[in-house]
Amino acid sequence: MKRIVITGMGVVSPLACEKEAFWEKILNGESGVGDLTKLEPSNYKGVTRAAEVDLEKDYKNTELLEHFKPYGKAVTYAAAAIDMGLKDAGFEKFTKKNNYGVILGTTNGNQDIVERIVDQWNLEMKHEDLSSEAAKTLTYFRPVELSASIAKYYNLGGTNMVIPTACAAGNYAIGTAYSMIREGRSSLIIAGGADPFTRSCYTVFYRLGAMSKDNCKPFDQNRNGMIVGEGAAVLVLEELEHALARGAKIYGEIKGYGLACDAYDPTAPDPEGSGATLSMNNAIKSSNIDRKNITYVSAHGTGTKANDSHEVNAMRNVFGEEIDSLYVNGIKSMLGHCMGAASALEAVTATLSLHHQKVPRNRHTEKIDEAFNTHFHIQPSSEIENKVDHVLSNSFAFGGNICSVIFSKYDSK
Repeated sequence: MKRIVITGMGVVSPLACEKEAFWEKILNGESGVGDLTKLEPSNYKGVTRAAEVDLEKDYKNTELLEHFKPYGKAVTYAAAAIDMGLKDAGFEKFTKKNNYGVILGTTNGNQDIVERIVDQWNLEMKHEDLSSEAAKTLTYFRPVELSASIAKYYNLGGTNMVIPTACAAGNYAIGTAYSMIREGRSSLIIAGGADPFTRSCYTVFYRLGAMSKDNCKPFDQNRNGMIVGEGAAVLVLEELEHALARGAKIYGEIKGYGLACDAYDPTAPDPEGSGATLSMNNAIKSSNIDRKNITYVSAHGTGTKANDSHEVNAMRNVFGEEIDSLYVNGIKSMLGHCMGAASALEAVTATLSLHHQKVPRNRHTEKIDEAFNTHFHIQPSSEIENKVDHVLSNSFAFGGNICSVIFSKYDSK
């Protein structure tokens, strides 16, 4: 059976736009959450926290930024992450014919283009027709631009695909790429997720009453909501023999993944965690790993009442009494919820955890909710440092879309 390894990573995040800086800040428990600046705060009545990216400040490839300027921010973020990921894997642009692919997940796609044109129309055009320039800009709205424009830029000759399964989309992209490489349909696929900061997204969560006025506190007794973020992250996935033949550095391995849809409600998860339970069990089964050997769970952990309760119920269903000895990590406490990029950023974190044998901690989580009736660990202990073998990463989305992925330490045997 083909093995799929991780040979490169790229990150565009509210914490940093380079993987080593990102990892250092994750380990230090730093926060990328601050005051809302990309929207008018007065429209949101006291809910003004956000996790925003400043790509122009943190990323210096001006040629790439200029090339993708007409596109939406999701495309630009993804292109920058891929640029860093390919260089990390030892590649630049490809010049020869290949079957390499790119699969990206997203929630909002290029929605920021529509908002940009609407604002321009309201401010400048009023009741006039759209200018030809504005009309041309709208052609970049198509969701497929997220993968197609990047495939063209890097000369990727294989699959290019966009998966719009909302906040689970990054893991869906990684799982799909894993399957395609195992089936022999490609030897290398860049997979991950990207999402921009948009008015529509921020407003939806504001209207739902799902956002915190201060901080995201996954699983905490006093958690009060999530923080909207943005960004992109990718993994360069390769078939093992392909990676070894070119002498690639190997960061980790993907052992399996599972999908489910609880179809419970358009926005709320099944309180019993049926879909999440199925997804985690499917991932563990496909990986052929004993659940007792999972070092920690990289949780979806949004810090909302419903999501965290549902995830804990699902983990109890999967791990039974062993949940009390399990470590559960939620990096949304530092990054905010970056939508389609969220699980891709968590995938990078899990891979770096395996590679460096270090475990990221939770921020703002002080006391686990007593209603959970469990005492899993929310801060890493010395017992698991330097013993990181397998990480189970969960991602959940509106509509009940759920994906769990098993990331493992690479063993050359």
